[in-house]
Amino acid sequence: MMILDRTVLKTEATWKRSVCDAYVLVLGEGRELVRHADDPATSISSRLWNYKGHYIMLLLGSLGPARAAGLSAVSKTANLLMVQPLGVSVLVWTPRMFPRYSPPRLLHSWRDKGLRYERLRYTPKDNDLWNSVLRVATFDHPPSVVYDYDSLGRVVRRLGVDMQLIETLAKARNFTLEFHEVSHEELWGYELENGTWVGLVGQVHHERVDLGTCNLFLETHRAQLLDYSTPYNFERGCFVTPSPKPLNNWQSPTLPFAWSTWVATFASLALGGALLRLVVAFSNVQEPREFTSFSFAYLYVMGSLTSRTLNLTPHGPRLRAYVGLVWLTALILATAYSANLVAFLSVTQMSVPINTLRQLAGSGLRLGGHAFWKTQFRASIDPTVQSFVDRLEPHVDLDALFEQVAAGKFALIENRQYLETVAAVRNSRGRSVLRIMPQCLLTYSIGLAFPQNSPLSDFLNPLILRVVEAGLVFRWRRDVVDYYRSQSADTSSGQDQVLSSRGMALNLNQLQGAFYVLVLGCFGACIVFLLEQLNSPRPS
Repeated sequence: MMILDRTVLKTEATWKRSVCDAYVLVLGEGRELVRHADDPATSISSRLWNYKGHYIMLLLGSLGPARAAGLSAVSKTANLLMVQPLGVSVLVWTPRMFPRYSPPRLLHSWRDKGLRYERLRYTPKDNDLWNSVLRVATFDHPPSVVYDYDSLGRVVRRLGVDMQLIETLAKARNFTLEFHEVSHEELWGYELENGTWVGLVGQVHHERVDLGTCNLFLETHRAQLLDYSTPYNFERGCFVTPSPKPLNNWQSPTLPFAWSTWVATFASLALGGALLRLVVAFSNVQEPREFTSFSFAYLYVMGSLTSRTLNLTPHGPRLRAYVGLVWLTALILATAYSANLVAFLSVTQMSVPINTLRQLAGSGLRLGGHAFWKTQFRASIDPTVQSFVDRLEPHVDLDALFEQVAAGKFALIENRQYLETVAAVRNSRGRSVLRIMPQCLLTYSIGLAFPQNSPLSDFLNPLILRVVEAGLVFRWRRDVVDYYRSQSADTSSGQDQVLSSRGMALNLNQLQGAFYVLVLGCFGACIVFLLEQLNSPRPS
């Protein structure tokens, strides 16, 4: 037995959990207890109040049940009875936890000697919240939360995995929902310079709502501000980048061969012309006069590579054998080049996509996303991910940021389910403007958010676990993705484009490389012509 003075109430050993977490508080005016139970520090600390304990308050003085039930710590305690002697009667009250600070509920009353101790027991609260109204903070963020609007822009209904979950919980635990919209300028929330949190996390932390839900990642930084439910979904943080862009078609004539193959081809041309002239020089048979020229020898080898050489027949066996090998090599190279060139001209060639975090770091793209990701980048052990801390530009207008990604200026980080849903709509009708990087960050658990020490976690966690085990989350996710795509699809253009099975004519844009080669050849011929004119002897 202890006197409830300030020292006892502020001692952590008083509230330490044990096998028998039972407290009998005999109160008169209860000034010290009122001050302690209404302290904001007590409301967020389980070391200054045992929220899992079982309490009996004997109200023998001026402290009434209404005032006691309105105390912050008392309103969060599930197992608490208030016994109030009133004349010849004894009244037993229990706090109404939802809505917070509501008048207490009268459980039993006795007169004279009619007191029956077997009825003095805690009312089970794990199956029924007595049609209480729970305030829910959320915002539109598919596929977790999808809003269905009417013609006036009013929300008609809320769909999505998170909405399906809390509606299921509301039916099973007998409570109703009152939604509080989070501003799209704040979303999940962030910390201001004065230490105040805004957004969904801020509303839950400051107990303006009873729970928050909208694809909320479970992570240690936020765990200092609120309590999480049992995870009901899992997701990864990924980057969405611009889709690969078409390469300039003037490169088409060079694309069939790799650069190493081109180097080997030109080296063979240089060596082949010299060897041809050398074989002719050591031949014991009189060969055609044209083979004795170095320029003709190189022109002959180049002609064989294009399968259009001069009509000259070698006379000696040595030259015939060498020319046969040149023609065989040229046939293989020309056939391979021609066949591959058809493919490169028929199919538009794209730039190299960004597949890894290292490629993203060297791409020069600006990084955008919610400020939450800065804390995740900073906590990473990967130096590449840590380098994103200073590059990330916090944005809350994700729709505008998607436009910047499609324009090739930004890469956006968000959860993969959200990115897949949005990209599927924006990449409709064969136009691919967004691409999700295959390499993502670590997997995050997703859960509901409760104010610290809220009894809701004990009431709802067992049912959330049963929902997950039943596989309902995966079913809800598939349904909402199909619904969102059907509602967001662009139907103004009629039927989707259908690719024709007939051949496609090559246009000038696809063949511009060939004309560039022609222009380059004409320019080279003009240079040679000018050099010949300068070096030719002038008539006297």
